[in-house]
Amino acid sequence: MNNREFGYFGEGVAAEYLERKGFTVAARNYYASGGELDIVAYNDKYLVIAEVKTRYNGESLRYGRPASAVNAFKKNSVATAAKQYLFEHPTRLQPRIDVIEVIVSTHRAEDGSVWYFIDSIGQIENAVQSSQSVRYGSRDRRFL
Repeated sequence: MNNREFGYFGEGVAAEYLERKGFTVAARNYYASGGELDIVAYNDKYLVIAEVKTRYNGESLRYGRPASAVNAFKKNSVATAAKQYLFEHPTRLQPRIDVIEVIVSTHRAEDGSVWYFIDSIGQIENAVQSSQSVRYGSRDRRFL
């Protein structure tokens, strides 16, 4: 499984996790000017934009938790794309940007097939706050 497939795998796991928590997934891999939104989901109160980070358990964790990969550039990119999504899809729900961490381990069977196991899933609510550069301004309606 290459990195892109591994990322999609983690996003699928995160989408199922949100659905088990009572959310409905509205979009996956939504492309907007400035970035991509991994998952957009909602319930009766919140519109959650989830940035998903998936890592293998073990060696890859020595560099930090998956959420630590959401640096300032990525936060700004997600916030910008989220503002665009909200402009194109108005809602009365309270929007928030979360980070979902998926940690996976693998097992190689005797026949050579690889099995993936979900070791943990964590959700950090309101992990990304809107930055100053993408705040809504009365003259620029691209950002909400």
